[in-house]
Amino acid sequence: MTDISNLSELTKTTRPLPMAWYFDPRVFELEQRILFDQGPGYVGHELMVPNPGDYMTLEWMGHAKMLVRNDHGVELMSNVCRHRQGLLLEGRGHARHIVCPLHRWTYAIDGTLLGAPEFADKPCVSLPKTPLKRWNGLLFAGPRDVAEDLEDFSAAADYDFSGYVYDRTVIDECPFNWKAFLEIYLELYHVEPFHPGLRDFVDAANFRWEFGPRWSIQYMGVKNQLQKTGSPKYARYRDALLRYTGGEMPKYGTLWSIYYPNVMMEWYPHGLVVSTLIPRSPDHTTNVVEFYYPEDVAYFETELKEAHQAAYLESAAEDAQICTLLHRGRRALYERGEDDTGPYHSPLEDGMIHLHEFLRRELGPALGG
Repeated sequence: MTDISNLSELTKTTRPLPMAWYFDPRVFELEQRILFDQGPGYVGHELMVPNPGDYMTLEWMGHAKMLVRNDHGVELMSNVCRHRQGLLLEGRGHARHIVCPLHRWTYAIDGTLLGAPEFADKPCVSLPKTPLKRWNGLLFAGPRDVAEDLEDFSAAADYDFSGYVYDRTVIDECPFNWKAFLEIYLELYHVEPFHPGLRDFVDAANFRWEFGPRWSIQYMGVKNQLQKTGSPKYARYRDALLRYTGGEMPKYGTLWSIYYPNVMMEWYPHGLVVSTLIPRSPDHTTNVVEFYYPEDVAYFETELKEAHQAAYLESAAEDAQICTLLHRGRRALYERGEDDTGPYHSPLEDGMIHLHEFLRRELGPALGG
């Protein structure tokens, strides 16, 4: 059963979005200004740089910024030299100093310029920093008050990263609008017909929703004690998981959450995933997927870790197929000047309804409805 007791009346009566909201450049510009420029601005997790001197450049930002851990904690800092604007570092590693490969300008790990060869007087410049907010180790550079937004987020304890380590990031370039991705993420109607592996791992008939003004949670049960597997990758994942737990069932099949507009937090048995959507254009979205595991799983139970990622990426590829079909169909209607909005299924599409309510509330005044 689903709990929609805290779903507002407006949510229950909202309607699907018009086709122009997926393709009109003016809508895209408003989304950037209203939703993303004024959003929480997730940039990564403290576990990406666990030790003093660690750094990780942010690939989805073109490596223009990096997370570093120094005496001040974890900071978001420019990765562009203050001399001739070359990139300083690339990837993830450890450094005592940051040295520009072009002219050997050298910075401390906190961004202070230490030396500029051949300059009689050292220029008074340092690497710019962006202030960060923190929630459960997640780092945010945007203007929103993350603690206030997530104050009543009831699944906070399930996203406790204590004892976890960062494993890797996978970046997918998606040929569709970012809202199509979230619509599929936030509905359960497609799980049975489209996910042969996932549908025998999670129980799409045993779930509940929870909603807040800027977040939602999908709690999913375990399907039939994992007695059946619908794909080889999910069979491998199921077998590795049960070997690790000695046959004990997990408390959920999965737990999917979103912090609007674009940060998805996902709980899996002995694994956490943070996925962030970066809209590039009405037709192009970057999806940044981060994997985290308990230390023993990350270092000593690699079969479970690898099997989980293979199963996860299988379902992600299936979702991308759906989103591409949606995007192509909607574009065909948009180019013909037509609209079509089918009915919602409640409770299976309650998450999508909540998303549409959020978008209409945030963008409606600027778009006239």
